[in-house]
Amino acid sequence: MKQVESHSGELTIDDFGDEYIQQVRTLASLGYSPDRIAMMLRLSGKRKAMLLFRINAHGDTYNTAFKEGFAIGEYNIDSELAKQAEKGDIDSIELLERRKNDRIELDLRKELFGV
Repeated sequence: MKQVESHSGELTIDDFGDEYIQQVRTLASLGYSPDRIAMMLRLSGKRKAMLLFRINAHGDTYNTAFKEGFAIGEYNIDSELAKQAEKGDIDSIELLERRKNDRIELDLRKELFGV
């Protein structure tokens, strides 16, 4: 991708493009933070700042990719725990239940307080 800057020398959202969306989704599914994702993509300076901005901008395609990736990662963990729990693994049963309760609490916090 070419690096285009506006007349003011600033990188704009349109200039940044969508070339990293799949990588953001994949890395988020592994539980990586936005900062770590930028590091893994070897972004720095204005390009890193733009990626972090877009990941945190509600409704942006990068924000959606990050959230989807995170949810996929959570699902994958829960799915593996459920398989182990079905085999009678007590630790997996307890951890799966704890994760479910934590997720319910987090969802309620988001709903009630936006946090």
